[in-house]
Amino acid sequence: MSETHSVPSAHNFKREDTARDDPSVVAKLQQAANLANENCDRATVLAQKLSAQLREAHSRINELELEADGLANRILDNADAAVARLQSDANASVEQAKREAAASIARVEADAENRVRHLQAELAQAQQLAHRAKADAKIAQERIERAETEANERVRRAQAEMEDQFTRLKAELAQAELRADCAENWLLVVRREIEDHLMPSFAAMHESPIIVGNAISAEGSATPCQTEACAEEVSG
Repeated sequence: MSETHSVPSAHNFKREDTARDDPSVVAKLQQAANLANENCDRATVLAQKLSAQLREAHSRINELELEADGLANRILDNADAAVARLQSDANASVEQAKREAAASIARVEADAENRVRHLQAELAQAQQLAHRAKADAKIAQERIERAETEANERVRRAQAEMEDQFTRLKAELAQAELRADCAENWLLVVRREIEDHLMPSFAAMHESPIIVGNAISAEGSATPCQTEACAEEVSG
């Protein structure tokens, strides 16, 4: 693939050499390299911070699970105690009613029957309370299971978000390293151009007013496409 280049005048070549020798260009390239290093450091610090937050989240999840287990045990113990207490009270009342009925059955049979009906109503109420307590315990258990399911889902989403953030951080770190490498390569190219071409061309300019413009690009170690790609990476 051949390209046709016009022969630049001495005035144009001198202006190009002056632009390449401008300290501000080297300073900007150095500033871009420093910025890439700073971005890399910030990405590392952010990754460490996210790792610490993930450990704290796991610790908090363990605490919540322990609290949920303790709450479930307390609810079940209270329910069992209430059922036992109600059953004991009901049994005691029934036995007392039976003793009183047996003692006074000959004397007040109608009153004994009323007392028995009253105690049976109390027993039915006690059984209803027992069933209600069991139903409440079941509802509480279902709530605990829902809470555990929601907590697990939140943990899963938090872990997925952490993994996504960590992946983005790794990508940004790789991009920063690539930009830093491009900046270093660009600095090497500029230094090589100055050492290999600028000084000899400056000396040759005093001897000949016409210099072929393709000589510099033909002898350079980096191609124009590579230097332009590195320049775009650094500027980006």
